Amino acid sequence: MARYTVSALKAVDTPAGAVLDRIIGPGWLATPASLLDMMADGGHDFVFDDGVHTLELRRDGAGNHRIVVIDQAGTEVSPSALPQWQTEVHRGSQVRQRRWWQRLLDPDAR
Repeated sequence: MARYTVSALKAVDTPAGAVLDRIIGPGWLATPASLLDMMADGGHDFVFDDGVHTLELRRDGAGNHRIVVIDQAGTEVSPSALPQWQTEVHRGSQVRQRRWWQRLLDPDAR
C-alpha cells in the first residue's frame, strides 16, 4: 500500500462557498476526482502531516463515494476546520497602467 502525506487542502471561493480544488503533499498534487480514483482501488493511504487525521473514502446511501477527513477515533471532521485548509484568494483583474502617450492624449481618463 502506498502512503501519502497530505500537507494542504487548497480551496477556491465560489458563490456557493469554498470548494476543494486540490490536495497537496510533498512531491505530489491531486484533484478530488483523481484522488477518488486512487482511493477507490484501496492501494493508497492518505495521512495528514499532523499525524492525527486521515482521508477516507465513504459511500453514502445512494452509492456515491465521497472523500472525508477522519480523526483517530474515526469521527468525521470538517476539512475547513483544519489548519491545512487554505482558501485561495484570486486577485481581480489588474488595471493596466497607461502609457505616457495615452496620458498626454487624455489626461482625465483612467
